[in-house]
Amino acid sequence: MAQQPTNVAFTTPKGIAQYPWLSQPDTKFSEEGDYKVNLILSKQEAIPILKQINEVYAENISKETKKANGKEIKKAAPPWQEELDGDGKPTGNVILRFKSKAAYKPAIFDAKGIPMINSNIWGGSEIKVAGSIAPYYTSLIGAGVALRLRAVQVIQYVDGTQGPSRFGFEEEVGYVHENKSDASFEEAMEETFSAPVEEASASEEPELRADTKPTPQPADDLSDIINQWSKD
Repeated sequence: MAQQPTNVAFTTPKGIAQYPWLSQPDTKFSEEGDYKVNLILSKQEAIPILKQINEVYAENISKETKKANGKEIKKAAPPWQEELDGDGKPTGNVILRFKSKAAYKPAIFDAKGIPMINSNIWGGSEIKVAGSIAPYYTSLIGAGVALRLRAVQVIQYVDGTQGPSRFGFEEEVGYVHENKSDASFEEAMEETFSAPVEEASASEEPELRADTKPTPQPADDLSDIINQWSKD
């Protein structure tokens, strides 16, 4: 029996959650579904992780090339990308893409390490991710690596029931609805926003983020790292 590759475990710094499916799996593309989240990190904080990813990637390419008797093999796209602004220019941040099958639900903890049972994590939450780098090869996609979800720690929590302040509304002098009550309001908000945020197309605006969005910091250029994925 062939020896299975060992996934390399790691834990990220704090970043901003984008398109999270952590409370329940996303079943849009499969009946079983997947747990997933994109994590936005500053380039400076992401580079050590990207280098680790590329080490596993290079080892996997070498192994699969040997299996193919030295023939050129197809290379899969990396599980990360530079974040771009509305004009298509790099923001100074990097997006890591994590995903795991529904059978492997990630553990979720609060800032003090206490398990969160009934969480509803939305985009804009500040989180840390415990993940692993998993090498793979398929004839359709090629050789590459995936980032698997193991656990999440929530530092700043954004959920789907935060009321009108989520939209920038403040209390004003004016009309007051007669049936105003905390219970009815929460029910209305739950009905409206209970579904997790679906992934947007490339032309749509990104999700609302918390004020803790990583501030771009000077860092090494990513060209050497990016080039490893594009070499013939």
